[in-house]
Amino acid sequence: MCSRFLFSLLLLLFSISILAQEDTLRVLFLGNSYTNVNNLPLLCQEMALASDKYLYVDANTPGGCTYEQHATNSSSLAKIREGNWDYVVLQEQSQIPSIDFHRYNSMYPNARKLNDSIKTYNPCAQTLSFMTWGRRFGGQQCDDQGIHCSPDFVDFSHMQDSLESAYVDISMEMHAGIAPVGIAWKKVIENSSLVLHSGDDSHPNYMGSYLAACVFHATFWKESPVGNLFTGTLDESVASYLQGAADTTVFHSYHDWNLNANQVQAEFSFGILNYVVHFNNLSICPPLSTYYWDFGDGSYSEEGSPMHSYDEDQDYTVTLRTKHCSSMDSISKTISIHNSTGVDLLQEPHIHIFPNPAHDYLTITFPEEIKAISLELIHENGRIIDSFHLTSVQKHRLDLQPLKRGYYLLRVHNKEIVKSFPFLKI
Repeated sequence: MCSRFLFSLLLLLFSISILAQEDTLRVLFLGNSYTNVNNLPLLCQEMALASDKYLYVDANTPGGCTYEQHATNSSSLAKIREGNWDYVVLQEQSQIPSIDFHRYNSMYPNARKLNDSIKTYNPCAQTLSFMTWGRRFGGQQCDDQGIHCSPDFVDFSHMQDSLESAYVDISMEMHAGIAPVGIAWKKVIENSSLVLHSGDDSHPNYMGSYLAACVFHATFWKESPVGNLFTGTLDESVASYLQGAADTTVFHSYHDWNLNANQVQAEFSFGILNYVVHFNNLSICPPLSTYYWDFGDGSYSEEGSPMHSYDEDQDYTVTLRTKHCSSMDSISKTISIHNSTGVDLLQEPHIHIFPNPAHDYLTITFPEEIKAISLELIHENGRIIDSFHLTSVQKHRLDLQPLKRGYYLLRVHNKEIVKSFPFLKI
């Protein structure tokens, strides 16, 4: 009886431990006064506690600090090197994304440096871009020297559009997530009389920071902030309205914010020649993901796209498990080995792409039997970038130079076949 009680107690403690891990996140904020005013990290903590979760936070937020300064700041770099972060939040100085010269010569290159450092010391962490908001009345934004300036924005929304494009472009390139705070601000400002700016028409008042915390809560925990009991100093009705605005911003356009960047999706195709099967790994996953193949005959492999020989004529169930940190997905397919005499071109033609990762060009080769084929170039967010049709071509060179760095999918199809090839543009 005693041993059964002890076993039950241990099982309960183990379950509590697992639950505690699932309901705990470690987040590092690197930004400036937009993050520091009203102590945004603390607001995020309070909101997490109100939903029975725990958020461990650390931050480095000197006033006016830019990505370029964080990339050489000893405190910021030391905090990144601590490791074991679930998210590292990057917030750029508020005007830089709207000034083209500084966007392309400061924000983007230093975002890449910070992201590289984050991934080096935190392979399982997700870089998260804190998309900020525009000035209350727009206007022209210039650097301290007055040399480089933005357009003269006619209002808040005009400037917000510029900030949005800057954060989205670099985040998609880096395979980073986006906390769309500025979009939530835009939704509230355009649809209510609430004022989210402080008296300087730049920094957030308490409502503005609370709305940002709601967006981060939805982003971190993948759950709606609606109904959260933490309302801070706000009236319950105002807090409820802001919670709803954050909810619709994050979840009604969820895939626009790349919040599943660290999630994996297993997929593969195959081609059969005699008793040899060539497997083509089509998994959508971050770099440094691992693969485990079960060929169904007692043999296994951890290669990306392996080749395997079978001994007997029969059906085999092949399983691919794709894993990145805590995210794992698997897929199984049945293949038939029955005295195969050649490749079944209608099911699995030998179409190849190389190199992968690719820089300026991607080469696609087709078997002679394929006379006509259509190609679609798709961004990882699902947007079709280009499409074209080829006839009587066994090799095609695709120009990647106009593309930004990031993950893409090449879909090849005609009436008989549909194949997809994920690749990385560097």
